[in-house]
Amino acid sequence: MSEEHRYERGLRLALVVLLVAVGVISFDRARRGEFDFEHFYHDARYVWQHGDLPPLEAGKHDEQRRLPFYLPAVSLLLAPLTAGGRVPMALAWAAAQVAALGYSLRILRRWAGETPPSAAQRTRPARGGLVLALAAVLAVPALVEAAKFNQLSFFVLALILGASQALDRERPRWAGVLLGLTALLKLLPGIFLVWLLLKRRWSAAAALVVTVVALALLPALAAFGWQRTLAYHRQWWSYNVAGDAARGLLNPELREHFIDHRNQSIAQVLARLTWAEHPYRVRWQPEQLSPQTCMRAAYGIAGGLLIVLARRTRRRWQELDVHGRHAEVAAYASAMLALSPLVRQYYLVWVLPALVLCAREALLDEQWHAGPSRAFRARIGWLGLGTWLIGMAAWLSETARAYGAHLVMLVVIGVLMLWTTARLPADDAPANGEPAGATRRPRGADAMRDE
Repeated sequence: MSEEHRYERGLRLALVVLLVAVGVISFDRARRGEFDFEHFYHDARYVWQHGDLPPLEAGKHDEQRRLPFYLPAVSLLLAPLTAGGRVPMALAWAAAQVAALGYSLRILRRWAGETPPSAAQRTRPARGGLVLALAAVLAVPALVEAAKFNQLSFFVLALILGASQALDRERPRWAGVLLGLTALLKLLPGIFLVWLLLKRRWSAAAALVVTVVALALLPALAAFGWQRTLAYHRQWWSYNVAGDAARGLLNPELREHFIDHRNQSIAQVLARLTWAEHPYRVRWQPEQLSPQTCMRAAYGIAGGLLIVLARRTRRRWQELDVHGRHAEVAAYASAMLALSPLVRQYYLVWVLPALVLCAREALLDEQWHAGPSRAFRARIGWLGLGTWLIGMAAWLSETARAYGAHLVMLVVIGVLMLWTTARLPADDAPANGEPAGATRRPRGADAMRDE
């Protein structure tokens, strides 16, 4: 057996161990009714038994709705999984978590092994296995946290990467469907609609909107009827768009994990830094602001970040090579987290695509590029990995997290992803004779076109 084959077998074995560990942790926590699985199970089981969503407020706590942040269709679609009780659903949930992570790693293995267009004819192989292994090792704390909390993080990651792959294969409508399903589950991936519109991927954008509307309404109408469907969506709107979520969760009466160091959202970090009456204010506040001013400032910062993101990703689809498009997907995946009103550690798995691309740039074969571009890309890669390592070290400090260490980490990594899409410097001409900064247009089935 060749050294390369032994290396690949070792990598596969390590990834299998990782997936088994994720499955065991996920099932154990779900079986015991811990963390977020219990909320999904509670509401879905109530729908299965009663044909209604649990009430928002109830005399008994065990009857109260646990998922007011989610569209009614989420509990309804999960309801059949509760038919056999907690343990069967826990098994199915853990298996789905493993499948989602495994699928994501499979796609990211391809991302890790891609060569730049200027190196398409080079003979030296890409270091894809090493790149993926490095990124996966660095992401272990976030992966374990996501498995422990049994949220929808792995599913969202898999759907986003699946949509990216569908676009690479010129299947825009299928990509829109996947992104629409992702937005239905978590709302935050709706930011990819902005990306599709900037890229003029009209059919993908239309499919996203149609999927969200259809899945949000049709199952609910079939199960609940018009009146209850309308009532449930009004409750969802009041609780989210017109409620605490829209105000950045700046309500001191909320449960502590919404407002203490565990929430790394822009609004909460800013409030802890500037609101003197905040229950979890930091010891040193550089400024004193009212809650209303904090909220307006948070909206301003979020809007500014979104404008920067849109301006940096406005280049047309054909102007970017595959790697550039993947970098933009990674940037939007980080942005949907940074712009959320609730930023918990189990969401950090959405940074995995950016970690893979950073590792790829850091370990990039020097024969792929010459001159400034090689050094520029390598610096971006190592800076991204270093930023992540500092963020993971900050995980051990409640004080660092209270000051927004992970929020800063997300913003820095997202910006670095946008920098990787920059054109090659003029004096960095690829060795195969193509013009400097040129991107190679895909041929055949991979050719992209405006829609």
